[in-house]
Amino acid sequence: MSRHLIFCAGILVLLLAIVGWRIVESSNPPEIPFQTRNTPPPPPAPLCPWREPESDLKLFFPDATRYELETLILSGQRLELAERLGRAPTGDENALHVHPIYRDATRIGTVLTRRVKGAFGAIEIVLAVNAHGAVCGLRLQRLREPEPIAAALQNPAWLRSFDGRRGDGSWKPEGRIPEAAPEARASAEAIADGVRSLLILLATFDESRSQSPVATPHP
Repeated sequence: MSRHLIFCAGILVLLLAIVGWRIVESSNPPEIPFQTRNTPPPPPAPLCPWREPESDLKLFFPDATRYELETLILSGQRLELAERLGRAPTGDENALHVHPIYRDATRIGTVLTRRVKGAFGAIEIVLAVNAHGAVCGLRLQRLREPEPIAAALQNPAWLRSFDGRRGDGSWKPEGRIPEAAPEARASAEAIADGVRSLLILLATFDESRSQSPVATPHP
């Protein structure tokens, strides 16, 4: 009799163990032996807007009658850009957003905008380039620097020191642009590098376009 009870108790314990194991297994999510995760690339930085075109045109191109917005594709010139910039182009430099400026039907210049990283936050620059590819004006349309630094960066004499600069690859900001106040040096260097980069991007595109073969009409 006692053996029968022991045998039944053993069977009951085994059944309870099986039931408990099945409950635990059913509560766990199915195991995936291998799963790849495709992480999407980070979105590109938003386009820096041109915030005050009317007043900037009066300042840089007073005889302008209209302006447009164009996107120049530079992804095919990455090797040349790396050589001229002295670094690998960033993802945002695969394309350049420009504002051609016209007097009636004649193009008289270009306005470019860009955000650079100042010591205290983003600095938005507006760069005016004449029809020959040389700087003819620079303005900081937005910055977060403290008042002494902002005043040094917005000093008209310092901003005018960029006039005449070109993106021919030989221009280097070090030693050629008058130094700003010591406390503004880091942000001043960021602005100078942003201006130089924009000039090189624009010049590289213009040169590649001028070297492209022009189709001749068939007789």
